[in-house]
Amino acid sequence: MDNVISRRAFLKTGIAVGAGVYGLSYLGNLKKKPAIKRLREHQLKPGLVVVHGDVLNSTDESVMVKEMVRRAMNALGGMDKLVSKGNRVIIKPNIAWNQRPEFAANTNPYIVAALVELCREAGASRVKVMDHTCSANPETSYENSGIATTSRKAGAEVTYIDKSRFRDFTIVDGKVLKSWSFYEEMVYADEVDVLINVPIAKQHGTSRLSMGLKNVFGMIGGDRGSLHTDIHPKIADLNKFIKIDLTVLDAFRILKNHGPTGGRLDDVDNSAERARRIIVSTDPVAADAYGATLFGMQPADVGYIRESHKRGLGEIDYRLKGFEEIQV
Repeated sequence: MDNVISRRAFLKTGIAVGAGVYGLSYLGNLKKKPAIKRLREHQLKPGLVVVHGDVLNSTDESVMVKEMVRRAMNALGGMDKLVSKGNRVIIKPNIAWNQRPEFAANTNPYIVAALVELCREAGASRVKVMDHTCSANPETSYENSGIATTSRKAGAEVTYIDKSRFRDFTIVDGKVLKSWSFYEEMVYADEVDVLINVPIAKQHGTSRLSMGLKNVFGMIGGDRGSLHTDIHPKIADLNKFIKIDLTVLDAFRILKNHGPTGGRLDDVDNSAERARRIIVSTDPVAADAYGATLFGMQPADVGYIRESHKRGLGEIDYRLKGFEEIQV
């Protein structure tokens, strides 16, 4: 009889063990919940660096552009002040449209390649290049823009967006948007250490301009078209959540009309007076504020720049924290 367990005792034991297993499983799941990426601690200089270049000084545009990027990053202190050995880096250009580089609808491919090389030299274990394009077939945008080919040659892993990986996140203190769908890989700390935003400067029919702050549209899911109503505070809300470590604004060519899609060479400005520039900063508002001046606007003329500054996301007076111009 001593070896026989009563039914009541057996049930109690089973319930206790089951509860314990469930509790351990529950706690394990809590521990596995990914942390949200924070802004990276770095030793880059504050402020804004603008590098002016002239492609006529070189027979090879790629050589000129890559040199401009290196000069810009060196002026900020060097990529190794942001990227550490073993870091996982995501570089997010604008690859939204199925256009060749000369139409200035997408980021200059040589800028992206130069950043990939610098991140690799700084010791990054992985550099991914990706964007949530507006094309029905993302592959055509990736290839026709030149970004896929140059990025792979530079050592990047070029990947397409997996739409199953968009997830709704709460936007704390969002003014209009209280939550939105963001791409997990750009949000979770266990998947990305450094997020580099590489927009191109262009005119936009709804937001007036598309630059760094607007480029976060390629980091989100959901009904992006619905965001174009009352777009300016919504852009600020999105930037309130996503943590971008470095903005590299491509103004080597700028699209002055019929943005964001472009398609006419007459709409592209590649003059030394307004274009042939690369702007780098850890302050996304300052980068866009300078970019606005290339279109003959004051930074406060662009609603989302003004709104983002009011929300404490950056400095609208781009000269305030330091400003350096370099000629190449």
